[in-house]
Amino acid sequence: MAVKKVKTLIDGYYSIDMGMLIWLKPSYYGKKIMASLKSLYIETDNNRILVDTGIGELPPQYKKYYDIDRSTSLEKELKKMSLTVDDISIVINTHLHFDHVGNNSLFKKAIHITQKDELDYAINPKQRFMRGGYIKEYLEGYEFKTIQGKYELEEGISMIPTPGHTVGHQSIIVNYQNDTIIFCGDVAPLKENLSKGLVIGISYDPVKAEKSLDELIAMKGTKITSHDNDFYPIGEGYA
Repeated sequence: MAVKKVKTLIDGYYSIDMGMLIWLKPSYYGKKIMASLKSLYIETDNNRILVDTGIGELPPQYKKYYDIDRSTSLEKELKKMSLTVDDISIVINTHLHFDHVGNNSLFKKAIHITQKDELDYAINPKQRFMRGGYIKEYLEGYEFKTIQGKYELEEGISMIPTPGHTVGHQSIIVNYQNDTIIFCGDVAPLKENLSKGLVIGISYDPVKAEKSLDELIAMKGTKITSHDNDFYPIGEGYA
């Protein structure tokens, strides 16, 4: 069995302060960008897989905090590929912040996979500064399959723990054609995190976040960041 197709999809864009994406860079504080909401589509002989599902339709009480552009959406992106939400068999979440799980509940036929530590914490975030990242409604209406540590989903697809931004963050490694695709998640929301070794601005544990970032920097392959607006070539398609 082998990976047949890999493609980056987006669920639109949302406004975010760059100070939340790059740690301790004062010139970025107060500077907002419209950041992309990326998902990764992976197709194998057995499964159609999505990594992260974007922001979805925010509950009313959250909309006032973000400018949202969903002129494109995950469902529209799938439609371009002649797919519907029911064609997706597995959803993997790098972590459970609202801008990565917003459409999870649409995929009712899919198995949803996350790290056990991440789900346990997301259900009851103990630290006040972390609570704003999790929206309870986005974690309801479906069940998770939880994993612990490194996990091989099938040949050529694995998840590795990359904690720090959140308690149970994970990154996804895909062997495709002659390349290794690394979907960083929020270990590296922007290319600058990777090129300059700067951790994300909001972290549960900055020390672990730096260690996870260094691990990804050291890896060889095509690295896909979660929120910048650059799209990288992947095999025959485009990330």
